[in-house]
Amino acid sequence: MADIRMLLGLSLAALPLAGPAQSAAQGTAQPSLTREQSIQLFEAAGFRVENGRAINRCGGASNPRVAFADLNGDGRAEAHVADVDPKCYGKPGAYFAVLTLGTDGRWRRLIAEDGIVGFAKTRTGGWRDLTLEARYSACPGTRHFAGGSYGAPTACSQDGKAAAAPASAAPPRSGPMPISRDYLFDWGGSQTPEAKALPATERLALFRAAEIKPVKGGRWTACTDDDSGHSEAQVDFIGDVNGDGRPEAMIHDNGIFCNGSAGVNSIVLTKTPAGSWKVMLTTQGFANFLKSHGVDNYPDIQVGLPGFCFPYLRWNGREYDLAARFDDNGKPCKPF
Repeated sequence: MADIRMLLGLSLAALPLAGPAQSAAQGTAQPSLTREQSIQLFEAAGFRVENGRAINRCGGASNPRVAFADLNGDGRAEAHVADVDPKCYGKPGAYFAVLTLGTDGRWRRLIAEDGIVGFAKTRTGGWRDLTLEARYSACPGTRHFAGGSYGAPTACSQDGKAAAAPASAAPPRSGPMPISRDYLFDWGGSQTPEAKALPATERLALFRAAEIKPVKGGRWTACTDDDSGHSEAQVDFIGDVNGDGRPEAMIHDNGIFCNGSAGVNSIVLTKTPAGSWKVMLTTQGFANFLKSHGVDNYPDIQVGLPGFCFPYLRWNGREYDLAARFDDNGKPCKPF
């Protein structure tokens, strides 16, 4: 572990503008953080904080190191958080996260992976490229900034080497990722095996977070005014859709009494670093995850509604916001 910590020290030292003196010399001040902002920084990096201690994703007490650097030349410092725990993390027993401080005073994660990251001199979209060498990562390669985050880890083959990019691959984009109309995975909306196997305690926690309430007949629904017995909620999906190691879930609250011709209300939730569930989206209609993504690698969402003009939503770091409307042929449209 000592060797890994030494490598981490070298990684942090290699950060451009990593120290306060260097930052001041280059016009980039290390941010002055409140206690609440410091806690939120660790939580956004993938840790939970208990009694003043950072707890990693495996439940172990941790002592992550933090360095600050301006990675995109805007005069504001990003944070590089690094941790070591060979029993918890993949090759080489280390983990890192890079975060940026938003104008709302909250830290937002740009990337998080197992490994030790390096900072290249090259840039994409004004942001420093990130490098992971084969000796420091099971998924080596270069991570390029892609309009909101550094994207998902490079696809790796079973031997741990990075899958080669196609020879005709386009250069990295510097703007926002175009919205894809392709689904993230083949799912017709029925309850997945993982959702069926969900423990009752976790199902209850999801319902409570989504304000789904028990009604007569042993059913649960947010439509408590429906006395017909036809409104009923069910957890239909659970899985990690953005690659941060924590699951997301989708609840379908079925019934026309509250949902009209849409027939269903879709609720998307994510599990926070503290272990609680948080609602990301509540919308009438059937929501489906897409291959394109927004901030923090959360996939875009298409909402299926009656008619021929469908909303496409993108996560902006705070909420799923309307990004576009397309018809069945992929052409921009207006609902009315």
